[in-house]
Amino acid sequence: MPSNLLSTLSLLGILVAQSCGSPSHPSAFDRSHFSEADTITRDVAIIGGGSGGTYSAICLKDKGKSVLVIEKKGRLGGHTETYIDPATGIPIDIGVQIWHNVSVVTDYFKRFDIPLIVSGSDSNPNITISQGNYDFRTGQPVNVTSPSAAEVSAAFAAYAAQLEKYPELNNGMFLPNPVPEDLVLPFGKFVKKYHLEAAVRTMYQYNPGLGDILTGPTVEQMRVFGLSLVSQLSTGFLTTAHHNNSELYTKATAELLSTSSLLLNSTVTHSIRPSSNSSHSSPTNTTHPIQLLVSTPSGQKLILAKKLLITIPTRPELLTPFSLSPHESHIFSKLINAGYYTSILRTTGIPSTLSLSAAAPSTPYNIPALPGLYGIQPAPVPGLHIAYYGTPLSPSLYTASDAEVRANIIAGIKRVQAANPSVFNATEPEFVVYSSHAPFYLQARARDTQEGFYAEMYALQGERRTWWTGASWRAQDSSDIWRYTAGVVLPGVLEGL
Repeated sequence: MPSNLLSTLSLLGILVAQSCGSPSHPSAFDRSHFSEADTITRDVAIIGGGSGGTYSAICLKDKGKSVLVIEKKGRLGGHTETYIDPATGIPIDIGVQIWHNVSVVTDYFKRFDIPLIVSGSDSNPNITISQGNYDFRTGQPVNVTSPSAAEVSAAFAAYAAQLEKYPELNNGMFLPNPVPEDLVLPFGKFVKKYHLEAAVRTMYQYNPGLGDILTGPTVEQMRVFGLSLVSQLSTGFLTTAHHNNSELYTKATAELLSTSSLLLNSTVTHSIRPSSNSSHSSPTNTTHPIQLLVSTPSGQKLILAKKLLITIPTRPELLTPFSLSPHESHIFSKLINAGYYTSILRTTGIPSTLSLSAAAPSTPYNIPALPGLYGIQPAPVPGLHIAYYGTPLSPSLYTASDAEVRANIIAGIKRVQAANPSVFNATEPEFVVYSSHAPFYLQARARDTQEGFYAEMYALQGERRTWWTGASWRAQDSSDIWRYTAGVVLPGVLEGL
């Protein structure tokens, strides 16, 4: 997320240099330099304790394998974030909101004895939330003509018919070869071609953080808005009965800590990975060819593992400690990403029963340009509102500074206040919580996709005893990450352990 994963390690006066296979001083990984307590041996080392990393750890543990999750933050959960209001004790989810009603989800929550409900099924019938469309650049209300429910339903049926042409897309970025022109067509043109206009606003609202959905390649929209998600629109999404999606990660944290399977506030600083899948390519260890130097609050640790599972965003800037090969660097350097930011504010001047959606008066489908607010909605605690903000796709890892995003959110609210004094009170909004989810929605450009990028990236699975999962490999959707991890990644990780 916002802070860089990289740090440096000085061990016995030796600066360990990076290379394709190992540092130039393998002696830095010599076990004699570490106490028994600081040497950890596991079947699988997992980098990142977000959705994919935590799920993988629990699944592997249930298969009787030893794991170690290395997470740079002080908590698990990644994009799943929950603020507990200190005055009321009410939880407010500001990250992942909903889950698909599929077995991989229900089984996972059942394992931790966390009840699920259909999202919205327990809403207070005495509270009605009205919807307003506003241009946050001018503060003016925008008249948005919404399609009828029948038109939206017909558009999604037509969209689903297109998805059914590519059934493997429901399992990951498994594209036909050659890649069909439709999949790399700008999504706005694809919409026109197949008369999907009535579905666009819904897609925009359900799928923030993707960048400009109309100019990006169609396959990136299909990547997350696939058959599984489309089916949920009619059957209903799931959320936790306690309205605390982080409960899953709180329980996973307790379990992993109890078995010494988790390092929080920790980062890998240097590594040895074999140059091939042969364990004998490691110069210092033949049974555990993955070797990691990890900076933790209690000092440096040496991690020895049979396999490595990396679940963090696959941008080269974040992967420097893992001694990328030229081939790996070449692939990952093609990825671009957007920025996505969520926050809770107080004293917004917005009525507690009004939800604001961003709109523009003269753009296709009234979708506003980025960067900007997606919308602001009431939180379950009176007086608090949740704001959602996004930036365009960019080759830059971080597309905006946190200071810039914060300032733009406040400015957008104050413009709405000033332009509509009869609706909004003039106040000074204040942040209660602010969270950057950048880099968000890693994806390839249309040209690279057409030239076989995803097949080339997926071919890295298992190379150098390293496996990969997370949003970069599937979609920015926990439910789909778990399906991809269970069906594609973990069978390979488990093989031979």
